[in-house]
Amino acid sequence: MRETTCPTCRRNLPENAKGPIDGVTGLMLAGWGRRAGQAFADGLVFVIPGYFIFSLFYELDGTSIAVAMTLVGIGAYFVPLWTSTRGQSLGNRVAVTRVRDAATGQRISFAQAFKRWAFVAVYAAFRFGPSPYVPILFYLVLLADCLYPVYDKRNQTLHDKFAGTIVVIA
Repeated sequence: MRETTCPTCRRNLPENAKGPIDGVTGLMLAGWGRRAGQAFADGLVFVIPGYFIFSLFYELDGTSIAVAMTLVGIGAYFVPLWTSTRGQSLGNRVAVTRVRDAATGQRISFAQAFKRWAFVAVYAAFRFGPSPYVPILFYLVLLADCLYPVYDKRNQTLHDKFAGTIVVIA
């Protein structure tokens, strides 16, 4: 039998919600497909502002500063939204998911949101490394981070593990 309400907030779950119930928090975990949809939707949301930030700082100071400021802009988008009451970025809203604390199932702290963003920002910065071999590190870590939920029983990515978060059905 499938649960129809969220055990924490007692809201009705979407009709198409299905996934394992987390043994620690009692919340329904978001699957890999929803997580990929969320990442794609947030990518679409941030593509124009990200391009604008990159272009502006590239003209002022070159690639390094442009990449750094674009990553800061992405952090300024995600961190406040993940720490909000809803715990959702716009992509999370599209995918009907939210980010929660892995231990309690409650809203995440600023430190957790920052760690979650910083983990991805650090390896994303390697994409623009000076050596032609440095981007290979980016792609290897990206691949590991994206595929980790397929093998993890709590559907956590590496950045979720680092920050102590889970992604659940909203």
